[in-house]
Amino acid sequence: MSSPTHAPKRRQYAAGQTQVYYGSPEGQGQHPVDRHRLYEQTDTGTLLEHHHVDIMTYPPDPRHLSDPPSEIRLPPNLPILSDAHPASLYHSCTLNAVPQSESLLDSSKIPLGLVISPYRTLADGEEPVPIIEDGVISRCRMCKAYLNPYVRFVDGGSRWRCSLCAHAENEVPPSFYSNTQAGDRYSQVELSHNVYDLVATPEYVRSVPQSPAYVFLLDVGQEAIRSGMFLAAIRTISENLDNLPNNGLRTKVAIVCYDTALYFFSLPVSSLGPRHLRCSDLEEPYLPRCDDLLVNLSEARQALDVLLERLPAMFMDHRASGSATGPALDGALLLMSPTGGKIVLLSASVPTVGKGALNVTEDQRSEHDTQKEPALDKSASAFYHAFAISCVEACVSVDMFLAGDRYRGVVTLTLLPHYTSGQTFYYPAFNAAEPEDAVKFATELGRVLAMPSMLEAEMRVRCSRGISVKAMYGDFFVQASHRVVMPAVPMDQSYVFEFQIDETLPEPIVVFQTGLLHTKSSGERRIRVLTLALPTTSVIADVFASADVLAITTLLAKRAVQRPSVLTLEDRRDKLFKFVADLCAAYTVANNQSNSPELQLLLPANLKMLPILVLGLFKKVRESAQLTRNARIAVRLATDRAYTRVVLSSAAMPQLIQYIYPRLYSLHNMPEDVGFIGSEGALIMPTSLPLTSAWWESHGLYLIDDGQVIYLVVARDAVPLLIHDVFGVEDYKALQAGKIDLPDVDSAISQRIRLIIGKIRERRGVVHYLTVCVVKDDAVSGNTAMRSTAVQALVHDRLDDLRLGYRQFLAKVYGKVC
Repeated sequence: MSSPTHAPKRRQYAAGQTQVYYGSPEGQGQHPVDRHRLYEQTDTGTLLEHHHVDIMTYPPDPRHLSDPPSEIRLPPNLPILSDAHPASLYHSCTLNAVPQSESLLDSSKIPLGLVISPYRTLADGEEPVPIIEDGVISRCRMCKAYLNPYVRFVDGGSRWRCSLCAHAENEVPPSFYSNTQAGDRYSQVELSHNVYDLVATPEYVRSVPQSPAYVFLLDVGQEAIRSGMFLAAIRTISENLDNLPNNGLRTKVAIVCYDTALYFFSLPVSSLGPRHLRCSDLEEPYLPRCDDLLVNLSEARQALDVLLERLPAMFMDHRASGSATGPALDGALLLMSPTGGKIVLLSASVPTVGKGALNVTEDQRSEHDTQKEPALDKSASAFYHAFAISCVEACVSVDMFLAGDRYRGVVTLTLLPHYTSGQTFYYPAFNAAEPEDAVKFATELGRVLAMPSMLEAEMRVRCSRGISVKAMYGDFFVQASHRVVMPAVPMDQSYVFEFQIDETLPEPIVVFQTGLLHTKSSGERRIRVLTLALPTTSVIADVFASADVLAITTLLAKRAVQRPSVLTLEDRRDKLFKFVADLCAAYTVANNQSNSPELQLLLPANLKMLPILVLGLFKKVRESAQLTRNARIAVRLATDRAYTRVVLSSAAMPQLIQYIYPRLYSLHNMPEDVGFIGSEGALIMPTSLPLTSAWWESHGLYLIDDGQVIYLVVARDAVPLLIHDVFGVEDYKALQAGKIDLPDVDSAISQRIRLIIGKIRERRGVVHYLTVCVVKDDAVSGNTAMRSTAVQALVHDRLDDLRLGYRQFLAKVYGKVC
């Protein structure tokens, strides 16, 4: 859809033609808010740079979330890299200038942490990570760091001094110079790239490299059959068998079903067809005596296709009301223990039978209990925790696809993906008969099955002398103070390592290096090496000026939802509030502004968005909505709070930031070029607006994108013409709230909005499929009685005059500082 050569005919939707929702000439019918009142701008429209910003008078501008972090300024005598893979894409440090002492770090009140994204989706045009295949792995004899661009060559170039520990007795292998002259040794991949892969040598291979293996654990209980999840899962698995990573035809597959019993299936390579094998012992599950339960996908493909075709008829009449999820997981682990791999659990029922059964009284929470953080079911958590450890030992990860509208102990069940580096997907009120639910489930399951994961991985972080690892946050199993184990490494997830400074740093730079030993789906053992060098400083002003607001927010988020933790919800909220107050107080003291008579809270310009991001996180960590007397909604909100923890713990930095501070677009008064293909061949997107009521019109149409759901919020005074041209219904009363497949209405605005939604859904590096949910203005009106659905209550929590909430937040910070 190309841009029109002239503005389309103006379509009015408010009395007196004061507003238009598309195609208005510049200056006519636009939003009446005075942007110059909100933003201090230059002629180019960018914020004036100051040494510091008074956040009491600064209205947060979401455009500044795209500002690059402060430049890393290394000493000029270091080699200049021509790196196609800058370290910042894989390593983001909260401080791009490291304090030379712990006292200086403590004075700034900013944590020193590293956000690591070792396996990310490459951007368009980005070159793949270079691979070194010569079988030579050069490491420091003392600290075991890998060769990197910041080492120094000594003794005429025959040895190298480690950039982490300064050990100088590391020999340069003869093969290192076989194809290069000493004068251009920095053209070597190890010395010219911050990110590279090494093909592992035999000493890094303990046993036969793991093959990709999948055990599909299918719930065939009453809820799974009724909601259509069982049929949708079978159809999606069948359609995506060819997309499973199967390099070298090594992939193995098994199907296990369960309700109040376990059902294994023999998949013979011969033409005999699959056999049905039932196990009723839930206390000590056992495997049937046959060798064709976990089979090679290529060899047994015919039998697998036949089984998937027959499964619906086999279980459609099952009406078992219980769910033996725990015993089913035990059986799947028995099946996978010799090989390792991935358990894909697809469940629509609360575990109620056998090991890991959840306490059913959790479903009868009172309205007052909804204000509490969902707690682990102590009767079941011991099983899931022990099971997770067994999975790690067997190199098995667990992915969960959970559906249902009842409280299902998500906070307990997700112990498994957390410790085994799996992924969790949750579908409240799932109904496969609704196209939106069916498409979302099938798309996300298909993407997970097609995702090439790193297998049997170990990740270690090494750092310069005087720095040590303080804490680690993310979905993995901690094996040592600086090492974590991950049976699988999904794409586009992030992990955070927090550091402490043990002694004064004497060198002008410090180096952080991450080594990720893993197995490719092809069976090749590799080591991914990520190196980041940062300058040191003794000046606190440099510490503040180098802070990365997005990395700091990511660290705070993952720290706030760490497992296990004895902190209550109130403790977590207080720590976030105290962090902002302490930071403002520290910066005020550092700038000698503590005696200023003005009412102000100062932060460096690079941290001006931190308070609003912390407020967004504050709202995520607290209860998800106000009190409700509807027990079903209360149960749903409790589960959503548990799922929020999952998202914050696993999400990569861009997705995490968007989740806590969603993008808000105004659709009813878009400029005439928005929603059309621009001159560069890309769709022109709307400008992201602040999450504040100052931008809200009672007759508007708004889009909110939090990376999980696309909300279309329709204001109560929207005229029928706008509603008809977008949704194809007559007026506001006829419009139904909830999930929707946006109709293809024959109108320009409908086509533009559909293109914008399509562009959002195509965002790279996101496995989630974003459904569209219509929210009527009743949900954001402040009238609690009108919030009739959980979705409306959740949206209310995001839009209920966030500007006022921000001011209240700053007032509390000011009171604490002063």
